[in-house]
Amino acid sequence: MTPNPKLQKIIQQEIPITTSMGIKYEDFKDSSCLISVPLAPNHNHKGTAFGGSLYSACAAACYGLLYHLQVKENLTNYDLLLASGEIAYSKPVQSDFKVLATLEENDWQHFQTKLKKQSFGKIKIKAKVFTTKDQETLCNFTGQFVLK
Repeated sequence: MTPNPKLQKIIQQEIPITTSMGIKYEDFKDSSCLISVPLAPNHNHKGTAFGGSLYSACAAACYGLLYHLQVKENLTNYDLLLASGEIAYSKPVQSDFKVLATLEENDWQHFQTKLKKQSFGKIKIKAKVFTTKDQETLCNFTGQFVLK
C-alpha cells in the first residue's frame, strides 16, 4: 500500500507533535504501519535520538495503524486513546530512523468482536525502531490502545 496523505494530515491534526517531530507515514497495511522519523528535531545532548521522541514515535506509529483500521472498518465514531505503553531501549539511535507498528490478525478480529458487543475495546500493538542502514531493532514498544 502507498502512503495516504489524507490520513497523515488527519493524524497531524489529532497529534500535532507528529509534525514537529517530522514524522512521515510511509505505509499503511491492515496489520502494520511504517513511519520515518528524522534525527535532527529529535536528538538529545549526545546527538542520539531522545528517549521521549522514540516513545512518541512508537506511539504515533501504533496510533496510525489503529486509526487506519478505524477508517477502513468505519469505526471513526469511537475515541482512540493510548491507555499504557512500555518501551525497552537496546542501543542508541544515531541516525534517522523508522518505526514499524504491528498487530496480530487474530487480535484485531477479537478486538472487533468485543467492540461490537461492548462498545469498548482494548488492543495491544507492538512497534520496533530500526535504521535503514542495518535493520537492527534498536528499541521495542508495546502499547495498549483503547477505542471507546
